[in-house]
Amino acid sequence: MTRTVSISDAKSHLSEFVGRMVYAGDHIIVERHGKPVVAMIPIEEYIEYQNLSKESKQGKPGEQPQEALPGLVATV
Repeated sequence: MTRTVSISDAKSHLSEFVGRMVYAGDHIIVERHGKPVVAMIPIEEYIEYQNLSKESKQGKPGEQPQEALPGLVATV
C-alpha cells in the first residue's frame, strides 16, 4: 500500500513507517508544502532498482535505457 504523509508526520512516526515498509512492503511518499519530495521503499525494492539501473546504463543491444525500467519511469 502507498501512503502519503507530510514531512512532519514522517519525522514524528519514522519508526512506525519503517515497520510498515519492512513487514508489509508499504511505500511512503513524503510531501513538503503539499508536493511529493521523496519516496521511501523497502530495501529489497531499492536494490532491485539499483540492479536495473546498472543494467540500463550498460545497455543491451538495440534497447533504449528507459525500456529497461518500464515500471520505474515516470512522467513529471
